Amino acid sequence: MPIAIKDVSDKLTAIIEPSEGVYVASCPELDLATEGNTPEESLDDLIDIAIDYAEQYMEDFELFSKSPNRSSHKPYIIEIHNRGTKERVRELFT
Repeated sequence: MPIAIKDVSDKLTAIIEPSEGVYVASCPELDLATEGNTPEESLDDLIDIAIDYAEQYMEDFELFSKSPNRSSHKPYIIEIHNRGTKERVRELFT
């Protein structure tokens, strides 16, 4: 199994892998995953669900920011929220 060590930053990781005829895209920093028919489609969907998750997080910010399994998402959520557009959120993914 490959191992990657990544410094904490405001960048998000998009891991895209083929799996049973589709491409699975995951973001380990936010514990999100999705799939698409092409790598680009799966990345687009990952960006969409990251934006949706950021909106939900901001609506219940006090709850999520203190939750043991979601508090580490806070700097990423704030950055997604501040970016505002899908194109600008895409720039966060490496």
